[in-house]
Amino acid sequence: MKNNSKIIWYIGIVFILSYGWQYLIFRTGGVDSNLFPFLMYIPGIVTVIYLLVTKRGFRKIGWGLKKWKYIFPAVFIPLVVSLIVMFVILYFNWGEMTQKLFVFNDGYLENSYIQLILGKHKQTILYFILNVTLSHIVFLIIGGLFALGEELAWRGLLQEYFLRKYGFIYGFLLIGIIWGYWHLPIILMGYNFPEHPVLGGLVLMPLGTIFLSVFLGWLYLRSQSIWMPSLAHASGNLFSGFIFMIEISHGSTLRGILWISAWGIVAALCMINLLKNKPDFWQVKSAITDNKK
Repeated sequence: MKNNSKIIWYIGIVFILSYGWQYLIFRTGGVDSNLFPFLMYIPGIVTVIYLLVTKRGFRKIGWGLKKWKYIFPAVFIPLVVSLIVMFVILYFNWGEMTQKLFVFNDGYLENSYIQLILGKHKQTILYFILNVTLSHIVFLIIGGLFALGEELAWRGLLQEYFLRKYGFIYGFLLIGIIWGYWHLPIILMGYNFPEHPVLGGLVLMPLGTIFLSVFLGWLYLRSQSIWMPSLAHASGNLFSGFIFMIEISHGSTLRGILWISAWGIVAALCMINLLKNKPDFWQVKSAITDNKK
C-alpha cells in the first residue's frame, strides 16, 4: 500500500473513532462529560497502532530532552498570549473581570480562583508563590501527558509527512485544518464558542489550529522532542482559562477572535524563522522507508 493511501486511511480512522467518542460525550453531558478529557488519547492510540503496523517504530518521533531550553517558550509563550488578550479586553473596556485570580488581606491569602495542590487555606505570600509554582508544574505535567495523545498524531506523524510533501506553508495549513475539524462535534456542542458554535466549528477553530500548528510545529522542529509541543499544548489549555474569567460585553466570540489573532502574530513570527533558517528533519530514514513502500 502506498504511503498516501496509508495516511488517508489513518486520518479516516482517527476521525471515525474521535467523532464516535464525541457522540458519547454528547450523550453523557456534552462539554461537561467526564469522557471529554480522554478524547485527546484517541489520535495517539491510532498513531501507536499505525506505527506498529507499518513498522515505522517510535524512535524517530523524538523523545529526548537534549534541547531542554525550549521548555521556556513552550510554557511561557501561551501564558504571555493569554495575558496579552486579557490586557487588551480590559484596556478597551470590552469586558470586566468576574472575579479576581486571588485576594490577599493583611499579607495572607483570603481567596484564590486558581486551583492549588497545597490547598487554598490562609497562607503567606511566599507560601502562596510556592503553592502556585508547584501547582502549575503538576498541572502542566498532567496536561502534557493528555496532550501527548494529540501531539503524537498532529506533530509526531502528520507533520513530517505534510511538510515534506507540501512545504512549510501548505503543510502547516493542512495539519491545522485537519486538527481544527477534528474538534468539530465538540465545538458544535458549545465548547469555546457557545454563542456561535457553527461559526466557531467551521471557521474560527480551524483558523486557530492553523496558527497553533505553526507554533507547535516550530517547537517540534527546533527541539526535536515530542514533549515540547505536548507541554506547549497543555500550557495553552491551562492558561487560556484565565481569559474565560472575563465577562465579555460584546459577546464571547470576541474573546475567541482576539485569542486567534494573538496566535496569528506568533505563527507569523515562527513561520518567518522557519523560512529564514530551515531546520533539518531528524526522521529522515523513516520518511525514506515509508516513501518506498
